[in-house]
Amino acid sequence: MSGYATALAAFETGDYANALSQAKFAALGGDVDAQLMVGHILMNGLAGPAQKNEAVDWYKKAAGSGNTDAMVALSELALGSHGGLSPSDAVTWLSRAANKGRTDAMVALTEIYLKGKGTAPDRTSALNWLIKASNYGDANAERKLGDFYFESEPKQALSWYEKAADNGDMEAAYIAAIMYAENYDIKPDAHKAAKLLQQAAIAGLPAAQADFGLVVYQGNGIERSEIEAAQWFKKSAENGDPEGQFLYAFTLAKGEGVKQSYEEAYYWLLQAEKSSPNTIAEYDQSRAELKKRLEENVDAAVLSRARARVLAGK
Repeated sequence: MSGYATALAAFETGDYANALSQAKFAALGGDVDAQLMVGHILMNGLAGPAQKNEAVDWYKKAAGSGNTDAMVALSELALGSHGGLSPSDAVTWLSRAANKGRTDAMVALTEIYLKGKGTAPDRTSALNWLIKASNYGDANAERKLGDFYFESEPKQALSWYEKAADNGDMEAAYIAAIMYAENYDIKPDAHKAAKLLQQAAIAGLPAAQADFGLVVYQGNGIERSEIEAAQWFKKSAENGDPEGQFLYAFTLAKGEGVKQSYEEAYYWLLQAEKSSPNTIAEYDQSRAELKKRLEENVDAAVLSRARARVLAGK
């Protein structure tokens, strides 16, 4: 087994001290992967106190062989002014990585140029790097382009959000869905909104799960189903979204798509209050009304059990 292979085996079992020793031996022989491992262990203090100055030296060796992981790591150290590096060096290392096709480096350069950290603020350069990353199909860059144009050019923003959604970005899918439903500069399209919400909901975004459940409950752009709606409300509620918790409480209280349970309804209503005391404005009155009706019409013992579960964190 080679020196690096031995180091990797030790690293994967959490034996970082041995990994560092083995990796240094291989790194001295010019093994780029080993140089990268040594830098990583030293930078993050995995085998003792962090030694960022020494990490910089090893990363520079790997970067000198064209390793882009080392370049990105050097940019992180530079932003923290470690190892004799300064924030301006971050631009240099990220540019080298970006010119080798690293889209995460391109996106990082965008943030640097927007904030002016280590260089003068430059929105044009920021935009150019985002566009370059997007040309590689980077979903994160496409979503950030949507953010870039959101206020000034909503239609162009929507186009970028949809591209990002096509490449699997659930946040972009959710924003695009909301734009189709609520943005006055965009022609409403309930079917597209529902499809994009479904994508974000399936990907696990709690807010999207609540909103998708609502369009399914209403049959807005998609086939109506109280059962499926309740299932999405439950997922959203369990994932901590206050809107989803309120909507699940509502369906439980009415017994729509799920077995009626006043205890469960009151439990999730209290959870919604706990998750977001100020809640969403449009739900304030509805939540208060539902709570009032339950407290006036349901056996106090049932409500007490729900309160006890919330207090117990169950």
